[in-house]
Amino acid sequence: MPFLLLAILVGVETYGILQAIKLIGGWYTLLWLLGAMAAGSYVIAHGGITALRRIQLAVARGELPAAELFSGLVTAFAGLLLILPGFVTDAIAISLLLGGGRIRKRLGEKLSGQMAQARPDLKRPVTLDGEYRRRS
Repeated sequence: MPFLLLAILVGVETYGILQAIKLIGGWYTLLWLLGAMAAGSYVIAHGGITALRRIQLAVARGELPAAELFSGLVTAFAGLLLILPGFVTDAIAISLLLGGGRIRKRLGEKLSGQMAQARPDLKRPVTLDGEYRRRS
């Protein structure tokens, strides 16, 4: 099944590149693909360093770094998709980088629960919900 999906993706990407060559020309298509590869390399390098810093800060506070870890993984995956030649993978990568906040949050919470079971010594961030009154 994964091989079939990979074969379909390669076919769609090849078709898209050929159509782009016909529509905008070979040099502009090549420029787009090389620019996307450079952007993907930058996203992986910059996003990885940023995620690593956030993970280290969360661990130093004694908290689970699940959200930071998941965000870093999504950013690295988006960078990898940008490096792969093609317009479909570029569109998926851009949507992962610009949007998907709700999906990241939900999957980050799921990962946080799994990490809490694996590392009970780390505490979860606590959110208190309630009302308060100031005393004069």
